[in-house]
Amino acid sequence: MGVVREHRRVLTRVVVAAVSVIAIGGGSAHGAAAAPATAAAQSVDTSPWSFTGRGFGHGVGMSQYGALAQAKAGRSAREILGFYYAGTTYDAVPDTQTIRVNIVRGRSTTAVSGLARSSGGGTLTVTAGSSTLRAAAGRSVSLRRSGSSVVASCSGCSPASVTGSAVSITWDQTRTDLSLGGKRYAHAPFVITPTPGAATLEGVLHLRLADEYLDQVREVPWSWPDAALETQAAAARAYALRKVAGGVRSACACHVQDSITDQVYGAVPTGSEASAWPRWRAAVAAGGSSTTGYVPRYGGQVIEALYSSSSGGHTVNNEDIWGGAPVPYLRGVPDPWSTKSDNPRRSWTTEVPRSKVATAFGLPDVRSLDLSERTSAGSVRWARATSSAGVTKTLRGDDMRRALGLSSASTRRPGERVTGDTPADLAAATARSAPSTATSVVIAPASQTHVAHLVMARPLAGSLRAPLLLSGTTRLAHATRTELDRRGGRITRAYVVGGGPMINTSVITELRARGITVTRVGMSDQDATAAAIVDLMAAQGPITRAAVATQETVPEAGAFSAVAGTRREPIVWASRSAVGPRAKAALQRARVRSVRIIGSSSRIPTAVSSDLSASGFSPSRLAGTSSAEISAGIAQYFRNSYSATRVSLARSTSTRTSDPAIAAAYGEPVLIVGTAPPAQVVVQVQRSPQWPSIRAVGPSSRVTSTTLARVRDS
Repeated sequence: MGVVREHRRVLTRVVVAAVSVIAIGGGSAHGAAAAPATAAAQSVDTSPWSFTGRGFGHGVGMSQYGALAQAKAGRSAREILGFYYAGTTYDAVPDTQTIRVNIVRGRSTTAVSGLARSSGGGTLTVTAGSSTLRAAAGRSVSLRRSGSSVVASCSGCSPASVTGSAVSITWDQTRTDLSLGGKRYAHAPFVITPTPGAATLEGVLHLRLADEYLDQVREVPWSWPDAALETQAAAARAYALRKVAGGVRSACACHVQDSITDQVYGAVPTGSEASAWPRWRAAVAAGGSSTTGYVPRYGGQVIEALYSSSSGGHTVNNEDIWGGAPVPYLRGVPDPWSTKSDNPRRSWTTEVPRSKVATAFGLPDVRSLDLSERTSAGSVRWARATSSAGVTKTLRGDDMRRALGLSSASTRRPGERVTGDTPADLAAATARSAPSTATSVVIAPASQTHVAHLVMARPLAGSLRAPLLLSGTTRLAHATRTELDRRGGRITRAYVVGGGPMINTSVITELRARGITVTRVGMSDQDATAAAIVDLMAAQGPITRAAVATQETVPEAGAFSAVAGTRREPIVWASRSAVGPRAKAALQRARVRSVRIIGSSSRIPTAVSSDLSASGFSPSRLAGTSSAEISAGIAQYFRNSYSATRVSLARSTSTRTSDPAIAAAYGEPVLIVGTAPPAQVVVQVQRSPQWPSIRAVGPSSRVTSTTLARVRDS
């Protein structure tokens, strides 16, 4: 039990000027995805998982905070219970049974004493078999395990000790309380027995259910409205009666424990709690008699009155949490009452160390976490964690909740943010995903005037399994220097993409001063640079395909560069009529035949595809009506080619188009967003459970928290 106190163009394939067009929209999947490519080695991500959710507890049955809101709205206990336990009646039943409540668990030793009340003071009577010792109020009785027996000893008592298979302690309940761990207990007897299978002790109070037990159940604040207290009292009574009927549990010698494992039972109230106690006692007794109390029943039987702090907006079917057969009165229902402002856990965010997640799933590490399989209430039914080695382990949603210390299983996709104010800052942050063993680095110009060089550099970096960092014209960016410092002397070679007007010789000198061998790749014009990159990548291994972009399709090409890196597909540049001659010659040298045109014909005219066809290439086109639509289509079409199971969100604006290519560092799908997430992006995430985690790449001024939350919660 949770304690409330703490608590959217369908795929079409059209032949146009010998170009196969993939018109990307929010409809069905785009045919068969390309064969998986071998994922580049990734550094271990040590950032914590961030979970955001609603509610507190398992969410089955009654919501305590929902009951509070309903009580404030004038609903009675009968109405509240009927809302959460469908089809039940509200009936008086006998409640004078004895219930055994475990208040000591698994201790090797413990000690008790008698505390006199305001007047007088009696003794503790300690009995073991036929032997008895009496301890005056204030004297301490020590209890310990000895073999299969319990030994009770008292200095100054006669006899000094008694031993037996169980020890029972009673006292004059009109004058004396039992003191245990600084708490006072009013009702006896207190029985100590050995823990089965362990050298420890179990301590159990034997109480009358009607008042001795229920009077001190602490599941909600006693200051709540009467109807809320009466609702809780009826649920607590029904829960206890079911436990008594189920018999004594041998592991604890009890019917219930005093914790949230069952229901929270506490010691004699003191202070402000004591002043509110009469209201709770009145709620316990409400409508009943000295021998009966009200409970919810179904088919004439006392129900298993499960409850938790709050549902988060919809209660859960019992079988969705624990399996088994559906229970007719434990059906999930919409629960807007749990989302009222009185509920401190109506929403929550928790960060969990990756090591804790790995431990929970029994894995050495966790690379991805799939929370897509949901109950009808929207909570996690099954959670699947995958390690960096590709091993997958599964937990029930509620088991994950408890293992990770989450408030509920009604949690959203994990989300995180990688930030950096400038493109160079952001590139340095994403570069941490490159293998820590990398010996090469790719340096591209930081200026937005030369983003084409950055986009072309990304597949090169992916091919080299190298970080991609940015440089100013005359010196390395500060963040770049910091990242090189962090990697130490492991970086021995740098590939500088672009000519001197972009990154001049002073940068080369700065790199060489670090002991790094520098190779300049390309020149200032895009065609020469594209050709140089194609030649370099071809020297490393076969290239089977390439992509074509223009200045008008920089964001889309940046999004594509994430998969281009893993598939080793260089990106070359074109005008509005043709691919540059040097790039075409380099592709022909590499024996590339298939070329993807990234963008619609309005931005990369059919003249480009005609030029490619005339040059012996087989062109196809990745088309769409917007950057967001194309990025979502790329993510879906190449879903089997990414090296990660997370999705990155990046924003492109007229003054800063570099972020999608920077986000591509992770080798995961890059979805282009604006100030609000485009519908195509949301739809793509909705239908792609293989990408259960969301990463915002860029500060909140670019990818807003609202956008992140909207996509994450889709």
